[in-house]
Amino acid sequence: MEKLYGWAGKILSIDLTERRISLLETGDYSTLFLGGVGIGEKIYWDRATPGIDAFHPANPLILMTGPLAATPAPSAPRLVACGKSPCIYPETFVTANLGGFFAAELKGAGYDGIVIQGKADSPVYISIHDSRVEIKDAASLWGLTNSATRKSIQGELGGTPRILSIGPGGENRTRIAIILTDVGSAGSMGFGSVMGSKNLKAVAVKGSGSIQAADPERITGIRKRFQTMTGEGYYHLFGTPITLPGTEVVKKVHCHGCPQGCWRTLQRSASGEEGIRKCQIGIFYSPWDKKLHGKPTEASFRATTLANDYSLCVMELVFLLFWLDKCYAQGILSEKDMELPFSQAGSIEFFEAFVRKICLREGFGAVLAEGTLRASEIVGKESREITRNLLTQTGRAVAYGPKVFSSSALIYATEPRPSITELHEVCEPLTKWALWYKTKGEKSYVSTEVLRKIGEKFWGSEKSVDFSTYEGKALTAVKIQNRQFAKESLILCDFAWPIYDDASREDHVGDPTLESQLLSAVIGHEIDEQELNSIAERIFTFYRAILLREGRKGREDDELPGFFFIERDELIADVFGMHNPELLLPGAGNEIISRKGKAVDKVKFEKMKDEYYELRGWDPQTGIPRNETLKKLGLGDIVRDL
Repeated sequence: MEKLYGWAGKILSIDLTERRISLLETGDYSTLFLGGVGIGEKIYWDRATPGIDAFHPANPLILMTGPLAATPAPSAPRLVACGKSPCIYPETFVTANLGGFFAAELKGAGYDGIVIQGKADSPVYISIHDSRVEIKDAASLWGLTNSATRKSIQGELGGTPRILSIGPGGENRTRIAIILTDVGSAGSMGFGSVMGSKNLKAVAVKGSGSIQAADPERITGIRKRFQTMTGEGYYHLFGTPITLPGTEVVKKVHCHGCPQGCWRTLQRSASGEEGIRKCQIGIFYSPWDKKLHGKPTEASFRATTLANDYSLCVMELVFLLFWLDKCYAQGILSEKDMELPFSQAGSIEFFEAFVRKICLREGFGAVLAEGTLRASEIVGKESREITRNLLTQTGRAVAYGPKVFSSSALIYATEPRPSITELHEVCEPLTKWALWYKTKGEKSYVSTEVLRKIGEKFWGSEKSVDFSTYEGKALTAVKIQNRQFAKESLILCDFAWPIYDDASREDHVGDPTLESQLLSAVIGHEIDEQELNSIAERIFTFYRAILLREGRKGREDDELPGFFFIERDELIADVFGMHNPELLLPGAGNEIISRKGKAVDKVKFEKMKDEYYELRGWDPQTGIPRNETLKKLGLGDIVRDL
């Protein structure tokens, strides 16, 4: 029997209705679908019943690791959650991922993933300790917050199990509930509510085994090179943790296998409350706090802790609050309608009442628990117009959008939930370029010349970073989607990978082959960049097939919200806009253009779609993968289903 490197070799399959536990062979999936998102897609395709809703017991919740987790590979600690999301409008298959130590611990216990179906007849949690897998009573945990749940399970099991859990927001099936894991990491897209719909409070794992890599010395060499390059990926744009006035950083908090850490830190407020914070979303409540109090107060710090503890996605809460703000200002909703003292939004008292109403679905809280887009449809009146000018058709927020980055138009159009990893791939090099331009090279070495070389190497052509034209942007979108779907299958941390720029080289251009080198060193046979891209193309096309089976209409649904085609200033809510409020970008030659107030060109967008479909081997008229494309990618068995 050939030695298995990088994998534990088994995937747990748990039926909560029957309380039956069985095993799947990882090798039956990994050759074609790699890991993470790829394997998650294949299991979903095989297990999901088309037409059922996200809260149906048969809807599978799939938790998958990648081949690099629990090995010396740098910054590869992630766990992906896959399934039909109650958060997306309409409900469809999406993914979310979580950092921390759970993925490595699960593999140490002997499992590469967990597939959960059915619904327990009473609250339960799953306990995994190596080969011992138990479905345990969780009646005493139901109603507890995440922190209380973790403390109770740790007391019951002893030691330091790694735990995924949900709070009351998940138990009561709000559509916006998260799964919370260690180091303050959260999986969004309503998967916490999917756990709640199955009466599943938590999954706890303790593993005593280890995962072998084929060539540890080669991995060490890649790890050293990784650290001599920028080594700090996306979060190098800031370099220091984001804090609120009056808070202090207690210590950095690393995920498993991370050689340098990121913004993730344990912070302490002035009153002594502690919480783990990562990016700017950790201070999401501060706009309302500052509006009410004139400056950020303890409320901004406590709001994030409270949301995480009750399992509510803070990104979803931001847009619920934006929407309520506009409804209140325009007289669409009164405090009586909301059953909330909205004039006190910004106080911790308001936020506590807001969270409680959503989690318990009390009165108007039942409307808010549906998420912003569905809530606006329930309220009706002019409130729906607010969300039509704020969110995508599927209810997603807009960051690094196509009004600025034209290549992102195709990412937004072809996916119901554009992954933030894909949007970060556009943003990171361009934000570093903006810093170079605005500081005359003082704070960044990513000049226009360096950026063009990065564009050629990572995105297919120098035209990819000429924002005076739509040329080359279809290829850019394909390259980005493929690379990020590979990354989400390996699974590598978005804040570290890929490494576009290199501090150790004179030309400062990064290396897109590092991921394939790392995979080869772990699993023991060579996979080059081209082969990894081919696997990613298969995974992305399979994702398209899943969406089509779920009811997506191909080209007809590959659209953008109407406000993307309207020239007007938009709210700046991302890193690029914060560093570059005029939205300056390189054009042709030495030209610098501004995208501020600009719109997507409808005619050129449709032309880009034609080019994109041809590059993907999809029919340009329908946006559906051609039969020969499916067969070429090893997906011939799904032709009849489509």
